[in-house]
Amino acid sequence: MIKLEESLVRFLFVMHDLVWPRQSGHDVHGYSMMRALAEGGHEISLATVRELSTEAIAGVPLRWRGTLDLYRDISEASPWSSLTERFRSYWGVEPRRIAAVGQLARELTTNIVVAVGLDVLPYLGAVAEAQRVWYAGDEWIWHHLSQWQLGKRSNWDHGREAILKGLYERAFAKHMDRVWVVSKSDQLAMQWAVGHDRIDVVPNGVDTEHYQPIVTEELPRSCVFWGRLDFGPNLQAVTWFLRRVWPMVRIAVPDARFTIYGFRPTIEALTWSGHDGVEVVADLPDLRGEIARHQVVVLPFVSGGGIKNKLLEAASMGRAIIGSRHACNGLDPGAAFALVRANHRNAWVQTLCNLWDDDVKRRDLGARARRWVLGGHTWSSAASVVTAGLATKYREIPPARKSPIAPLS
Repeated sequence: MIKLEESLVRFLFVMHDLVWPRQSGHDVHGYSMMRALAEGGHEISLATVRELSTEAIAGVPLRWRGTLDLYRDISEASPWSSLTERFRSYWGVEPRRIAAVGQLARELTTNIVVAVGLDVLPYLGAVAEAQRVWYAGDEWIWHHLSQWQLGKRSNWDHGREAILKGLYERAFAKHMDRVWVVSKSDQLAMQWAVGHDRIDVVPNGVDTEHYQPIVTEELPRSCVFWGRLDFGPNLQAVTWFLRRVWPMVRIAVPDARFTIYGFRPTIEALTWSGHDGVEVVADLPDLRGEIARHQVVVLPFVSGGGIKNKLLEAASMGRAIIGSRHACNGLDPGAAFALVRANHRNAWVQTLCNLWDDDVKRRDLGARARRWVLGGHTWSSAASVVTAGLATKYREIPPARKSPIAPLS
């Protein structure tokens, strides 16, 4: 058995893409884990479907990087089961690229292949001589079911997606040796959905050097939210806040301001801007200075799972945070001292107004949030969880597996 803490281990990460600026959880998780493992002394290679910009991968010392189109000459694919073949086709994953992952793993003498994201599961199918890890992050069935709202026509779409992704996860379960999720609730949901017993909880980290406290003049009576505005839980969070909380806030504090920084905003999201003190700013590459200008970070989630990256970013910047029950999913007990929970709209209004009027309380909350993040939510601590888990259940040479994809010519 290899002790990962003491031995060099070769990781091959497989991603469809790595976007810059990083906008999705998978972009953040994949990049940050590669960087943390490299800083821990392990060798990291990265294979993607699309070409990456220099900015997207800056800061990660890679042994090898390239696209899966490196290998173009490929034999006919051997048939998979009908269900896995249908899902492979559904996600548009080409057999030659699947085979390329297996070939790369052999040529790079890879110990562990990590597939990051939902659409990359089929790529693990050709890996025969390395441990196969799916870095799922959140559990997708729970992600969709959490967005159900009474009487909404969109419930049909969420139900359909939950069934589809549940079948998908089940179909490819035999191609995973381990699964990484971000919280205990996601672990339990994944065990139920996939029937897998090797699911590790790897809590999200945050780059505490990048997200540092910034001393700047604050906008009085201001609050802020940020994230992808084509993502269901973010849209539901802001919609709930604007409809149920913000009108009451404006009655109490007529000059209150709420700024939403969003990537890929929908048409609906753009209509929020320009009235009642609300402003929507689209696709700003670096949000740190703008976040620091606002007195309070609001995270009014009513759906979704996993640990919220924006919560960790705000805490790392030493900001005062108000969060809902859903915003606190998967957090350790220490989070109770790092943010204020608000469970109904009256509590939101009262807490927000109180924090605006109490500079000392805001600074104290921010300092506690920063200490909490430094104590348990760095990416180095997340990498330690990964290596400790693999060290106890890792085999240097796993039993040979027959790839369902024919070898390269």
